[in-house]
Amino acid sequence: MVKTLELYNALKDKIGEEGTRVIIEAFDEVAQKGHANLATKEDLLKLELTLRAEIEKSRIEIEKSKSDLLRWMFIFWASQIGLIIALIKLLP
Repeated sequence: MVKTLELYNALKDKIGEEGTRVIIEAFDEVAQKGHANLATKEDLLKLELTLRAEIEKSRIEIEKSKSDLLRWMFIFWASQIGLIIALIKLLP
């Protein structure tokens, strides 16, 4: 409240009472809206839990992809070895 009065007195002589009132009301409105948009501890906790769940889900998907990749690599290597052995046997 004291800061508002100091601001009012400082601006009153330069831009008039009406202009000063409009500026102070705008500052008050921004200050009130600004507090409404701040995250609370509960919001941060919910976000942390959501992120942990997403990370765990991604980790599981990566592990599944890794095992699929290893399986296909083994199939490829086995077929390559079979092809090489078949070619060796066919050549005199």
